[in-house]
Amino acid sequence: MTTPFPRPRTGQQDDDQTHPAPTTGPGWFGRRLHDLDIALTHGWRPAATWIKTLTAAAGLALAFLALRWLASTLLGWAHDLPWTLPTAKDHTGLLATIDQPVHAYLAAHTTTLPITAATAYSTWQALGTVSFALGTVRFGGARLTWTVWGAATVAMVWAGTPAPGRPVAAGITVLAWAALSLLALRGLSLSPTAFIQVHNQAPAPPEVRAEIHLPKTAAPTAYQPYTTQQPPSPN
Repeated sequence: MTTPFPRPRTGQQDDDQTHPAPTTGPGWFGRRLHDLDIALTHGWRPAATWIKTLTAAAGLALAFLALRWLASTLLGWAHDLPWTLPTAKDHTGLLATIDQPVHAYLAAHTTTLPITAATAYSTWQALGTVSFALGTVRFGGARLTWTVWGAATVAMVWAGTPAPGRPVAAGITVLAWAALSLLALRGLSLSPTAFIQVHNQAPAPPEVRAEIHLPKTAAPTAYQPYTTQQPPSPN
């Protein structure tokens, strides 16, 4: 009498084919190698829990180190502010015409504030640089900031320049701001776009009816019943 071997269930057979038995040897080390082989062969989804945990921890550690490096770099740049503009090398005096009134305005109006003139000047420089850089890549918020920054710069130059040279200094600042805006605000259209919506109701399709008119036939003539009177027979 033969005893039939039990057939494995379909799900169990698929699992055995997807995750073959470890062939590296028994023990804890062999099972870990088997888990690594499964993860490398079949991807992230069937990977063991300890592999997913270790990978997530490594990713978080790398992200933390990257953020720390970025923060230290930004702080180093902030400590180097304010940036020294090459006003001494500019023989035309255009940079000094814009930069010196800003320095004078901030120095005169920050004496009663907790912020120092150097910090305010550094903030002015950083805000203008960042908004200009982001405006060139068509970032909407940066373009708005660049516009406000330029208007504030013109106002500070006007207020910080002695009265005889105010119109010229403000005009030079406006021209420089407009020239840089060719890059920061490129692609921006000031003409309003008119949207005209025309709703045309489609006419109803014509109704076609097929009618066949046959001529009327005359009524049939009524005939009287035909009766013949036979003469009486002589017999």
